[in-house]
Amino acid sequence: METTPQPTNRSGRSPSVASLLSFFWPGLGQLYAGKRRLAAIFAIPAFVLLAVVAYQLRQGGLVFAARFVDPNYVALAFVIVLAFGAWRLVAVLQPFFTGRRIRASRTAQVAVPLALAAIIVITHGYLGYLLAVGYSAENQAYGQANGFADLSTPQPSDLAGVSFEPTPSAAPTEAASGRVTMLFTGMDSAQGAANSGRNDTHYDSIMVVSFDPKSDSIQMISIPREVAGFKFYYGGRDPYNIEITYMPKYISKGTIKSPDSPYLTLVNEVQYLVGVHIDYWAIMNLAGFQKMIDAVGGIDVVNASILDDKMYDWLNGHYGFYLAAGPQHLNGANALAYARDRKCAGCNDYKRAARQQQVMRALLTKMSQPGQILHLSDLISQVGASVQTSPNFQPTMVADYLADALNVPDSNFTNLVLGPPYTTSIPRSLSGADSICLNIPKTAATSIAMFGQDSLYYGKATPANNCP
Repeated sequence: METTPQPTNRSGRSPSVASLLSFFWPGLGQLYAGKRRLAAIFAIPAFVLLAVVAYQLRQGGLVFAARFVDPNYVALAFVIVLAFGAWRLVAVLQPFFTGRRIRASRTAQVAVPLALAAIIVITHGYLGYLLAVGYSAENQAYGQANGFADLSTPQPSDLAGVSFEPTPSAAPTEAASGRVTMLFTGMDSAQGAANSGRNDTHYDSIMVVSFDPKSDSIQMISIPREVAGFKFYYGGRDPYNIEITYMPKYISKGTIKSPDSPYLTLVNEVQYLVGVHIDYWAIMNLAGFQKMIDAVGGIDVVNASILDDKMYDWLNGHYGFYLAAGPQHLNGANALAYARDRKCAGCNDYKRAARQQQVMRALLTKMSQPGQILHLSDLISQVGASVQTSPNFQPTMVADYLADALNVPDSNFTNLVLGPPYTTSIPRSLSGADSICLNIPKTAATSIAMFGQDSLYYGKATPANNCP
């Protein structure tokens, strides 16, 4: 009985096997079929793409991942993912369509290339979708759509009640050494405030991170939220002992007069107190930070000692936070409590600042794991909805600065929380909380020691102490 021959190419080899081989690597199936020139045409672009990816990975997976916070990088990756998917699709289907006619009883042979084609369409389509979501979310963050910072122009004012006097950083200039400094602030809008009628928006964490390329070193300084009674960078002193965490809020209300917008007043005040020019700033909504941690499946930390705060307010009608010492896996809510709690036995704002740094490092570690590609869509959405940066900060800078930081030896990191002996207690502030005063002469001396000639106090007269 005469039968229709099975589909083959000129070499007599199975198109299904050729399709499968080209699925794993474009051109491999064509080589199997004996079509070397066609194999090279399909394989060379894949090798070029592999070389590009290898080059992008030269600084490690975390830096490579950080490049995806740049919307332009994401847009280019989107085009490459779809184009390479189409290229793989052609490579997989070509052996099948160049074969002979298929006999009806051999239709199972059709299933192999079609199944492989479906897998390519689904996987590349899904990656393209994730990148499209990321592009939209990152444009939201870097386009300042979040509006966390109050950058409104201040109303004209005679600054009544403020006596002006010169301050060291009244007219700061950028560091000639190439030093780059960024202010990180965590915005706490008090979850549940809308229900309680409170207006508690404030900046719960204030951290200055400075990178000096000449000495290949990083300095990190945290300012406690209770610091109050300080001199203003534009002259005079706060007569109300308002905590620095609430400074933008009271400027918005008109209680404190300032020549700058509420949030930029905070930036400039931190610049004056720490004594180093701040090039960029970034704000993260702490509620969004919690969602980011949940998006990556939680983080792992090693808790140095038991945390037991029976009065910790979850702002949902529940109180109390307990965490045992040792290795812990934390979801978003517990990670946020771990970073915020300062009233447990033996706790204070200074230890809390150290835990905040630990949580940030743990989140970065988790984000760098290869499996996080599955959570990329949720993570990027949360970043876009939870972060605002200064207008002069470009997303292309993230990966480069992260690469610099990863290359700094551990011995070249300096961490400082401006607690005792830099602070003394002062009367309660307008916010009704215990406050502390920052000893500027001591802070100025430390600023010079840490930043050298980049310190805004360098070469200037030591300012007077304004603490009681």
